[in-house]
Amino acid sequence: MTTMDELSLKNPDALINAEALINVIKSCVPSIPNPRNLCNIDAEALYLGIRHATYGKDIEHSHKCTKCEEVSSYNIDIDYLLNKFPSFDAVPMIEHDGMKIFLRPLSIESMTKVSLVELEQTKIIRSIRQTVENDETDEETLAKKYYNSFLKIAQYNVNLLAEAINYIETDEGTKVEDKAYINEFIDNVPSTIVDMINTEVKKLSIKPLDLSDFEFVCPECGNKDKTSVEVNPVNFSEAG
Repeated sequence: MTTMDELSLKNPDALINAEALINVIKSCVPSIPNPRNLCNIDAEALYLGIRHATYGKDIEHSHKCTKCEEVSSYNIDIDYLLNKFPSFDAVPMIEHDGMKIFLRPLSIESMTKVSLVELEQTKIIRSIRQTVENDETDEETLAKKYYNSFLKIAQYNVNLLAEAINYIETDEGTKVEDKAYINEFIDNVPSTIVDMINTEVKKLSIKPLDLSDFEFVCPECGNKDKTSVEVNPVNFSEAG
């Protein structure tokens, strides 16, 4: 990473809309033509590789022992983490009404949209709580006030599911990749199928536990602590 790459990782706005993360890949791995289309788990592996190339194979982590409260430093081996990343040999598929729905992991851009939707939901809930605490507004008035916001979030979620569909194969063997058709399909498909798609997409987006769960042995008292350490580009940059 260059100095500009590192500084961009300290910009909260650029991190929220993923511009900083995308630009780091453009800078460090220029052979990738469009980083926005990378699936999230591939991007995370790339960030670890970028960290390795910039600072070496070890990530230093400080941990406070739950028994004696001694704070010690530990090294997390990036090579070990990279070897734990999963590989997908087959694209998940869901069958519905003679059609086959082929899925794919969410891209960096899609995962960013998920984060923005979650942020918007949090803002709405906080606003509702403040309204209830400071006003005698009845539930019906509240529902009308926030209906459009919740409708907007619901549409975002539908669009995200559509983006997770790679293509649809009809019972006649036709391969459908047109996004407008896929969006229309998601809008009209039964909720049970939507739930199935959502479940499969979540499986593709979740990292294995041993990529974030570690056991640290205290050098002072020998106590073993199991803890979760999120290793991502936001917290591994030495500029931050």
